[in-house]
Order: sequence, then structure tokens, then C-alpha cells
Amino acid sequence: MTGAEVRVARERRGWQQEALAERLGVSQGYVSLLESGRRSVPKRLAVKLVSLLSLSPSNLPVPTPKSLPSQQAARALGRLGYPGFAYLHSGAKVNPIEVLLGTLLADDVDARVVEGLPWLLVRYPDVDWDRLVADAKQHDAQNRLGFLVALASRLAAANGDAATAELLERREQALQRSLLQHDDAFSRTSLTQAERRWLVANRSPEAKRWNLLATLNVDRLLHAS
Repeated sequence: MTGAEVRVARERRGWQQEALAERLGVSQGYVSLLESGRRSVPKRLAVKLVSLLSLSPSNLPVPTPKSLPSQQAARALGRLGYPGFAYLHSGAKVNPIEVLLGTLLADDVDARVVEGLPWLLVRYPDVDWDRLVADAKQHDAQNRLGFLVALASRLAAANGDAATAELLERREQALQRSLLQHDDAFSRTSLTQAERRWLVANRSPEAKRWNLLATLNVDRLLHAS
């Protein structure tokens, strides 16, 4: 989150610096320093600013990446607006990157959660992409990410969002250079050998391109969301 983004969002609200300062519990001078870039936005204020100024949750702090259980991922998707988990909408939002990285690092991810991840990439194209890619590569999860981006690009196109579809297609092309040759899956530990053989023979075109053992395709995503 930059100071310029804070200023634009504040002005959109029609607030003076004093009004925002009062709501944040800081001085007007401190808000001025934030907006001018002379002070970075601390994590404690970032959460308040996202709520007060209706900023994208992509501005929220991102903790150290760790595996995210499917139940927690489902709740986070619901809070971020995913229709498939709309009944889990209550509670504090998290940065979409936390959900994406948490599921990329998990050994076994519930199929319904996986269906929500391409939607997340379409809904929040403003995520810190460089951070997401770097962390995914560090954990050899770029094939999973590439698969999700490929589906997200097709989902955006199917929904008539040409700009986001093009952006995601460029991101997929850039990721293609780091494709790992071994097969991966969102159920790394629970698949039997028979299931693996079946998935190899029946996986979707996007899964085949990214060496993923998955049948998920854009038609299923459209139905899920």
C-alpha cells in the first residue's frame, strides 16, 4: 500500500486528512507523512485503512507463507467474496496471496477450494504478482500456480473481462519458462496409483500443459461460481 493510494482513496471518500487521522487514532501530520511517502504504512494501520477506505484486500499484510488447511482456505475465500462459499462471508478479510500461497503449499486441498482459486485470481488481479511467483517457485509450486492462472484467464474471458484475461495470459506465458517436468497434484498424498493413471489419461488441456493431475476445467468453474 502506497501513500498515493491512501490519498486517492481518502479524497474519493471526500475526507480531509484530519477526518482520516481521527478515525485512525493518529495526528493529521502523520497522515500527511504517510500520503507523501515519507513514512511507510505500518501493518497495524494497513488493516484499518483497507476497512475505512474500502481498499482492495490485496493491500493487507501477508504473513510468512505456510500451508493452509482447506477449512481455513474456504472461510478466507468466503470472506473475500467467492460465491461458492458465500455462507462463510463473515469475519476479517485476508490478503488473497495468503490464500493462494497457503493452498499452493498444502499437500491435500479440497476440490471445492481449488475451484475457488482461479476466481480469486480474476477477482483480485492487483495481487503482488512478483511476490506470489517468487514464493511459489521457492516451494516448487509454480506448476500449480500456472494451472490456476491458465484457468483464471479462460474464466475471465468467458465472463467478458478481456483486460483481465489478457493480463492473466501474459502472466501464464511468463511462468511457462519455469515449468517443472514432473507431475504435480492438489492431492499429493491421497491419490492412489490407479487414480494417478486415470488422471494422466483424462486431465484437462490446462492440466496437461502444466503437468497437473486434475480434470478441473473452465466449464466447471463457471458452474461453481
